[in-house]
Amino acid sequence: MSVYVLHFDPPFAHARHYIGFTPDPTVARRVSEHMTCGPRGNPLVKAAIGAGCAVTLAHAFEGEVYGRDFERNLKARRTTRAWCACCGVGAKPVPSPSSISARFRAAKAY
Repeated sequence: MSVYVLHFDPPFAHARHYIGFTPDPTVARRVSEHMTCGPRGNPLVKAAIGAGCAVTLAHAFEGEVYGRDFERNLKARRTTRAWCACCGVGAKPVPSPSSISARFRAAKAY
């Protein structure tokens, strides 16, 4: 399983990043689906590419510990800009799976 962060430059409308998940052990196949604007690519990423934004793979979290819980936690934090290397901010360390609180795991809804 893998979680990845795509960075848009310049930002597209309200979005600077896209956080995604793939059950694959690496992100290569899934990111290429986005970059080629294939039928399985995310509409936000397609629109950003269509508007002329450069889309960069900012982070790839690969391994069994990086599942949907980790992806949802990253999205819920809304702090991607604070640790994204492409944004140049780097004020916070890159999150790790151990940073997912037990409270978040208990509160997730399926």
